[in-house]
Amino acid sequence: MEKIIVLGGKGGVGKSTISAATAVVLSDHLPEKKILLISFDMAHNLTDLFNSEIGNKLTPITDNLWAIEPDPNEYAKKYTNNLITKMKALMKEMPIVGLIPQLEKFMDTTFTADSIPLALKNAMFFQEILDAEGGQSMQFDIIIADFPPTANMITLFEIPEDQVKVLLKYSLNFYNSIKEAVRKFSKMFRTLIKPFDNYEKRKELGKEIFQMLVDLEERGERITELIHTVGSLRLVSIAEKPSFEEIKRARDLTKKYIKLEGVHINMITPQSKKCDFCNNIRSIQLNYVEKIRNEFSNLKIWESNRLEKEPFGLNGLKSLAYEVYGKSIKAEDILNP
Repeated sequence: MEKIIVLGGKGGVGKSTISAATAVVLSDHLPEKKILLISFDMAHNLTDLFNSEIGNKLTPITDNLWAIEPDPNEYAKKYTNNLITKMKALMKEMPIVGLIPQLEKFMDTTFTADSIPLALKNAMFFQEILDAEGGQSMQFDIIIADFPPTANMITLFEIPEDQVKVLLKYSLNFYNSIKEAVRKFSKMFRTLIKPFDNYEKRKELGKEIFQMLVDLEERGERITELIHTVGSLRLVSIAEKPSFEEIKRARDLTKKYIKLEGVHINMITPQSKKCDFCNNIRSIQLNYVEKIRNEFSNLKIWESNRLEKEPFGLNGLKSLAYEVYGKSIKAEDILNP
């Protein structure tokens, strides 16, 4: 993989449209590269932007561009069912559990992929896409990822490093809740349950679960290194105080995970000969444009005016790309600002 471009910032500032416009223009300029656009925002809108159903499957947009709006629940089931099955099997090998049908039912209905934290589900999918050693049927040269607002974005960066701890803690907490529930019964029925205690089977299941966690940790290390190596964060802001403050926080919180390479200042009100109100708004915005320029003076700054027409469809997104990156746009300037 050559580049992972991550778009982050406050909600409502145009991350999705800039992500889509960036993907479209790169696919135009780099026809030999396979490019993937992913939306991790809970309120997916790639379908609206492309005027085409995207959804939970890799959807071709052009000859070399694909998009996806992943359903984290579906991918969590795919990537965690094996672990969950083994954890349940291990717990059900506790002899007392077999004597208390209510506990077995509790495990089947509580310890499921649906109960795994959303951030962990999203991170598992993100890793599966990124992992060059994961056996994906299609490998991509460039990925453009539309990330959620800052707090959830940080979680997506953190989990590749800490996911084993998160998943292990989650699993052990559940295991301990079952263990505590049966502890007093175990003492009462120790003699009764001893013939049913299959220690060797529990031991083997424990080894299998441990190996799964080792594999998960190794993949997390690969992904963390990949993001450090080819990851590029671009923060999107509008010229207003809340958004300005948000990108400053995002810069500080993400610096240990990914290199920040640029800032998009989006939806600046164009100057008008007929609208004094519009010009007043523009004047306020330009004040914040200057603040952003000064705060991020060491980075590439892209500035774009609000378009008269909403950027829908390939042509609309290309128009936005030219507004953001300029008419004489070059792919290298986008990939390595």
